[in-house]
Amino acid sequence: MKRTSRFKLASSSMFFKLMLSFLSVIILLAAFNISSYIYLSNKLYNEIVRYNELGIKQTVESYENHFRMTQNMILSLTQSDQWISNVGILSQVKENRRYDIIDEVKSELAALYTNPFLHFDNLILYFKEAGYVLEKEGTSSMENMFTKYYYSEHYSPEFWSSVSTNDYLLQVFPASVFTEKTMNVVRSLGTQLPIIIKAVPYKEVYCIIMMNPDKLYAAYAEAGNTPFYILDQYGTLLFNSHPSTEARSPDLFQEGKHHEQYGDHYYFYEKGANTGFTYVRVAPTASIASELVKLNILLLTLLITAILISIITSVIFSWRLNHPLRLIIDTLEHKQADALPTSKIKEFAIISERMSSMMKTNKRIQVDLDKKNTWVRQYAYTNKVKNIPMTLNLAELEESVHVNKPYAAILYEINCKDPDMDIRQEIQLLQKLIHSLYSSSVEELVTLQIEQNQLMSLLFNPSPQSEMIETLHTLKQLLRADDFLILTIAASPVHSQEIPFTSTYEQLSKLLKEKKLSGETQILTHRGDSSTRAFFIKIAQREELQTRLMSGKEDLVFEWIDKHLLQMMQMDAASEDFQAFARGVSEQAEMTLIRLNLLEHARAINSSSFDCFGRFYSIQQYKEWFRKQLRPALAAILTKTEEKDPITSYVTDYLYNNLREDINLDLIADKLKITPGYLSSYFKEKTGTNFSDYLNDLRVSRAKELLMNAELRIQDVAGLIGYQNVNSFIRMFKRYSGITPGEYRKRNTGNSI
Repeated sequence: MKRTSRFKLASSSMFFKLMLSFLSVIILLAAFNISSYIYLSNKLYNEIVRYNELGIKQTVESYENHFRMTQNMILSLTQSDQWISNVGILSQVKENRRYDIIDEVKSELAALYTNPFLHFDNLILYFKEAGYVLEKEGTSSMENMFTKYYYSEHYSPEFWSSVSTNDYLLQVFPASVFTEKTMNVVRSLGTQLPIIIKAVPYKEVYCIIMMNPDKLYAAYAEAGNTPFYILDQYGTLLFNSHPSTEARSPDLFQEGKHHEQYGDHYYFYEKGANTGFTYVRVAPTASIASELVKLNILLLTLLITAILISIITSVIFSWRLNHPLRLIIDTLEHKQADALPTSKIKEFAIISERMSSMMKTNKRIQVDLDKKNTWVRQYAYTNKVKNIPMTLNLAELEESVHVNKPYAAILYEINCKDPDMDIRQEIQLLQKLIHSLYSSSVEELVTLQIEQNQLMSLLFNPSPQSEMIETLHTLKQLLRADDFLILTIAASPVHSQEIPFTSTYEQLSKLLKEKKLSGETQILTHRGDSSTRAFFIKIAQREELQTRLMSGKEDLVFEWIDKHLLQMMQMDAASEDFQAFARGVSEQAEMTLIRLNLLEHARAINSSSFDCFGRFYSIQQYKEWFRKQLRPALAAILTKTEEKDPITSYVTDYLYNNLREDINLDLIADKLKITPGYLSSYFKEKTGTNFSDYLNDLRVSRAKELLMNAELRIQDVAGLIGYQNVNSFIRMFKRYSGITPGEYRKRNTGNSI
């Protein structure tokens, strides 16, 4: 009973069932290979024979077609009246002296022997009665031709003198080696297959074709180096590719068969339907035997491979089935759970399914939580840096970024020399590079994407600032290979945990404005002396610029701009200095355009975006920007100054020079001695805008210029442009500019009210 129960237990175990299944597969594979060997051994012999028989049939067909084509090409000549006439003349050329016909006949012969598909080495026209020949080299006597130029021991001049053909029948002679013997020099012409056919129906004139049998063999005998020979209808050997191979006579071949074995060779033969020639391919018995040996090797290899694959597959499947079970057991043992029964497949399936599902679910939840925690933490850090208040349901996230550790911050501004290039992938690579450089020298590193082209790294418990800067120089060296990227890096000192991230971010953002237009990666650690900065254009400079703008001449304006840009570059000015200069020039151009009633161009200047300045890395980009912005305006100014209206010019000049006074339409009309209604209509007709709108545009433009001077209060600016009530000024400024005067000053100078 115990043995029976043990056997039942073993037979129902996973190991027993797996081994039984794999053993069945191996037996089936072995049986398949043995049956394949028995079948293919017989099949292969028949296929080899069939292949050779098909090959000799195709070779015969190709040779027969070639001989038929050769005969048809010659016969087509003999059916030409012109050919018959020319050959007749040449057969009596000694009497008629018509040597001019020779070139014409030679050209017709050349069309044949130059055809690469015919494989003619020469085409000889033999005038038997006249005793001379015409071939590709010219004419010669029959004696010289076949003793000097085409000599063969089998084909003497006497042989050719005695030869004759029936009407238009092609006659092929056995191949022979021909040589050329001239001037004590013997040159081999190779093996030639002579073919003779009558050239005209009524004269003893023959075409002797010297055909290259080796080329025919290479073109039509597809068996490669397999011996091959041709016998004519009388059993005469015409050609043998391998002279060492015995050429058996057709009389020895069995009727109705196409192959037979003789000695150590198989002879595959076929008779030509047109010529009656017998074509024979000889295959050594060893080659067929080698094919059978190859089959044995192949089948043995398949059998061994199948067994190896079965064994390897068995091991893999066993491991794949046992490994999860081992993991489950290890997991439960680690948790000090009761031992799981493993001797029954049913129990294993239930345990494996449920435990696997639980582990996968736990792992998926853990991975998802880790990923979300990373995103949430970065989101929380970003809000902390930018001082964005959390919503009530996310307020607890602040705890995840409450780090009571010293820290340092590094702000990276990434710009590309190609403005159309997508740098998102480059930012991701840069983020990975930053982590690889700093991860080993800090306790914790967090890198955030603050803006589309800005990254900020927070380094907790960092090394001293000098070591951080040294690492940044290493980063700079690594980035030299990517010359299409320009980085500006602002690094803070090590701060205590009391200093908020927002304050550090604002300081680094201001520090980025200190970058120089050098066109290369820069590392900034402290701000320069702000007392030397020229954040706005001085009054004298504005007057000079206005004079040049009023001229409308591009060369004068751009000469002034380029000169000041070069001076700023020589003074090692920062990026924010160039931006302030560009804004000042734009405002002066806007005021000039308003003064000249070119309001459409003034609005275009006013609406132009200065966001691109942050991507500029050379003064050449500023020069191009100025030319793009000012050229249309200068063209309009030049046109305007050429056709001034006296009333409109008086009004605009008066408004420009008396902005701080209380100006109204009645006052101007009284000075011009005209009614206010007429002046309003006239001004609207000439300028395209109302008097009040024009006045407000002019005041807003002057206010923008004055707001750049941080020493002037908002109420002082209001008084200088004719507003005694500061609130009225603020409302008017916001209506025409979209922002308040204080916001405009903060945005363009970095100073609050």
